Amino acid sequence: MLVHDLVEMEKSGVPTVGLIAEPFKDDAVHTAKASGIPGLRHAFMEVDALTNLGPESIYKQADAVTPLVISGLLDAAEAETSVEEGEAEPAYGVETFKGKDMLVAWEAFNRFFLEKGWGDGFPLVPPTEEKVAAMLKATSKSPEDIITILEPGYAVAAVNIIAVNAVMAGCRPKHLPVLLAAVKAMSDPKFRLRTVTMSTGPHTPMLVVNGPVAKELSINSGRGALGPGKQSWSNTVLGRAIRLILMNVGHAYVGTMDLDTIGSPNKYSMCIAENEDASPWQPYHMDLDYSRDDSTVTVFGVESQLEIYDFKNHTPEGILNSYAGTIGGVGALCTREWLIPRRRADNAVLICPDHAAVIANAGWEKEDIQTYLHKKTLIPAELYKNTITPARIKEGCRWILDAPDDMPLQAFGSPDWLRVLVVGGAAGKSSFTTGVGKAITERIDDYMA
Repeated sequence: MLVHDLVEMEKSGVPTVGLIAEPFKDDAVHTAKASGIPGLRHAFMEVDALTNLGPESIYKQADAVTPLVISGLLDAAEAETSVEEGEAEPAYGVETFKGKDMLVAWEAFNRFFLEKGWGDGFPLVPPTEEKVAAMLKATSKSPEDIITILEPGYAVAAVNIIAVNAVMAGCRPKHLPVLLAAVKAMSDPKFRLRTVTMSTGPHTPMLVVNGPVAKELSINSGRGALGPGKQSWSNTVLGRAIRLILMNVGHAYVGTMDLDTIGSPNKYSMCIAENEDASPWQPYHMDLDYSRDDSTVTVFGVESQLEIYDFKNHTPEGILNSYAGTIGGVGALCTREWLIPRRRADNAVLICPDHAAVIANAGWEKEDIQTYLHKKTLIPAELYKNTITPARIKEGCRWILDAPDDMPLQAFGSPDWLRVLVVGGAAGKSSFTTGVGKAITERIDDYMA
């Protein structure tokens, strides 16, 4: 985010020098290049990070690089920073792998791709010309059609290169329209793809598929919908393809643009379908004014996942109190976003069929769930004051700095930050994904052959 802002300032004629901690050096260089200014000036500090340091330590690091900042600004006064134009057309190449048999050649292909950083650590399916051509037959789009310019590397996300990554993930041709729609959805600025791909947190996109295509593709909406297993094979390859697309098309590689601190297995693959048959309410996509016969994919930005275990309660209030007691953690970004300017966090309230039946049988609608959780999920002001940097709090909310420590405060910006979906099998265990950005929905039918 720092480099992005520096680039925008440079393009407007304001000279800049970025203060960058040593572990973020490669990321800063790659991000500047992707943003069009490879010559952006930086002052690199010999420290792991400035987070969790006291003021004296931070001042010491800043003082050490002050001469670099001054010289960088003086150099800027003498020379214009060039803005690098991208290639008019992407260049594609073909790699050939040989061996005494197909298995040896396949192993060589996987070693080469992993060394290049193009794989996710699992074996890849070779994207042969025949397999890619078969994949492309599943869409009405031309191979060269550009779906979007994909962040964070601002690369051309053309249909053919998306198809290549779909093949590598193990997708079948009918999966391609889902992926094209998902890539388009992620490119919506409100989704905040740059945060999802470049954060130091374990963010990842989660696909939620609704409509007839979910059954056509055998996307699991019931037991073990987030995998693993044969019942979730379609979920697995779709989620995996999204990760490969973010890496190989969007250039979100760990250590350069993806600065995830610890990581999460969710980043390998995260895709579900809503259990429309077991839901007592209309499907999620109908809440958004799509018809039941429309096939859609909704992309959520996910930071982490929480289980809500409740076998005891048989009232909406009882079950949702267990929910509210679980999701109100101050460590998650989603519970702080309402304090920060221009932020939103859509969270997926994944309710299992057993819990949904209890709630619906009492006459509750999805809106009642949203309102109740918004009202009941509270965090003491003391924890907010302990966690969030005062300068980041938007002006209209700075009153919390003077609020009593025991004053309960809302955890979410509004009830509609809590998106209700029915997922899973029997037993009273629901789930919740802490979110970042707005959940975006795209119609899959528009990409079908």
